[in-house]
Amino acid sequence: MHQQPTPPEYTPWQNPMEMPPQPVAPMPPQKKRSGVQTLILSVLLILAVALILNASVFRIRNVAVIGNEAYTWEQIIRQAGLEGSVGYFSLNEEKIKANINANRYLTFEGMEKQFPSTLILYIRERTACADMQVMGVTYRLDEDGMVLERDGTVQPSGERVLITGFQAREIKVGKVIVPGISAQMKIYLELMSELQQQQYMDEVSELNITDTESLYLITKDGYTAHLGDGTNLRAKIGTVRGVVAKLREMNRKGGVIEASVPGEATYTPVDL
Repeated sequence: MHQQPTPPEYTPWQNPMEMPPQPVAPMPPQKKRSGVQTLILSVLLILAVALILNASVFRIRNVAVIGNEAYTWEQIIRQAGLEGSVGYFSLNEEKIKANINANRYLTFEGMEKQFPSTLILYIRERTACADMQVMGVTYRLDEDGMVLERDGTVQPSGERVLITGFQAREIKVGKVIVPGISAQMKIYLELMSELQQQQYMDEVSELNITDTESLYLITKDGYTAHLGDGTNLRAKIGTVRGVVAKLREMNRKGGVIEASVPGEATYTPVDL
């Protein structure tokens, strides 16, 4: 006889609601974010937003140039390195200044930003207002002593003031003269400034600064005016202007004007 196999152990169905609760694995503890981390994340977020805005929204779209005459505003912009798309917040004033000043005929005077998309550049154009001869070579200078051109052996044309007696230690085109006597450079700058301000530059043919204690100028119509030392040049040149105007009214030609004392002058005609 064969024996009946024993049936497998029967496990009755259990309702899951009646099952005992299963143990829950504990959650790992979360690290609290420190205040420094929050601050860093906030700063990074702000920088990211600023970069996006600077790249897409705050762009320089309008550039105005103040002070240009011979150069067009387009030429100034190219010289400043502002061609193409430039961000408002990424403008580098020192770089713009260096770019403009790299042209010896231009001087950077400043700039102004107007939020959100406008830039104003202030420049000054250098112009040759004086000639100086050194060992037969003529150099064209501006009022700051910047050497703008080297004319070789070409004689001064007479269109500009001829500077005589200037002892220069170094002369390079595109650079300000390095004087052999510092007092001469100081006097040169003051004389040129006064002649410009008093609008008398076109009346003068020569400025002699050989002796800084005994300066003189010669007008284009032949008057020689002694100015003495480099003090009170504004008053002395003003005196020369007034005396020369009066002598011209009197039809006096040439002669010597002693104007070394501010507000006082004596005149000696050429025939004495």
